[in-house]
Amino acid sequence: MRAAVTTAPNRVEIVERPAPVAGEGQVLVRVECVGVCGTDAHIWAGEYPASSLPLVQGHEITGWAGGERVVVEPAFSCGRCHACRSGRANACARSAVLGVHLDGALAEAVVVPAAHAHPAPGLSATTAAVVEPAAIALQAVERSLAPAEAFALVLGCGPIGLLATRALADRGVRVAALDRDPARAERARRFGAEFTATVDGRPDPRQRAALAEWAGGEGPSVVVEATGAPAALATALDLVVSAGRVVTVGISAAEARLPMNLLPYKELDLVGSRNSRALFPAAIDFVRRHRALAEDLVTHRLPLARTAEAFALAHHGDAAVGKILIEVP
Repeated sequence: MRAAVTTAPNRVEIVERPAPVAGEGQVLVRVECVGVCGTDAHIWAGEYPASSLPLVQGHEITGWAGGERVVVEPAFSCGRCHACRSGRANACARSAVLGVHLDGALAEAVVVPAAHAHPAPGLSATTAAVVEPAAIALQAVERSLAPAEAFALVLGCGPIGLLATRALADRGVRVAALDRDPARAERARRFGAEFTATVDGRPDPRQRAALAEWAGGEGPSVVVEATGAPAALATALDLVVSAGRVVTVGISAAEARLPMNLLPYKELDLVGSRNSRALFPAAIDFVRRHRALAEDLVTHRLPLARTAEAFALAHHGDAAVGKILIEVP
């Protein structure tokens, strides 16, 4: 079979490999398409220390197994660490993710545990490709604990931020969204945002006043940070109300500097969100209910032979780029 192997930073080779064979408790998935996210771009560029090269990337996986379309849950847990024993295997200390720590699905076939291949009846290849990022967004929303009628702010209107916006709105939460790009910020309205604004860093005084007025005169009680930028974390902690909650789902190795008095003075809850906690069935249902929005997220499709181009496109971070799919014949 053919596979796209990231052999060194900024270098991908299309090679021939033996086709995998499923063992006991496993299934062979014929790969149909693989979504590309920021993590993939950072691995390709040599900026993700948790990964080592050479590596077959690809963790947002749609394919066929047993005659039906499936989506693959790519994260594996050890079952023994504190997180696993606490029922939070998504935060496993020894978590291994296909395409990040283990060879993934940028190949014509991949073998996975049968329990990790979730049937996706009624979903097209395009909509099924959005299930994995939808599960990430749903996990962030679960971590927010946002009740109906709460005011929430989402920072970053990329795929995860937009999906989190829709998931919050589905809970009856009133949502605002901020982004550096006006088109991306405005796009959040399609996903359920009531208030949007374009900011470069922190909102200016006029924008802050407008946001506070929209949010009942105080400000958002929940902020979901979906960019991974250190400046955005500072913005989240600044804008959330006292006794509010900030959820960080954006990933970056960059350091964030914060005044030590900020968290205790406002008595804030600052929590992270990683992978997803048994949310793939819910994510499949979410995508099924929001098919048009899922399809709207996909802006680029490239064949396996152009995998390096797909990674470079994602790494560039152009505002016009939404979800990129690599299609495997």
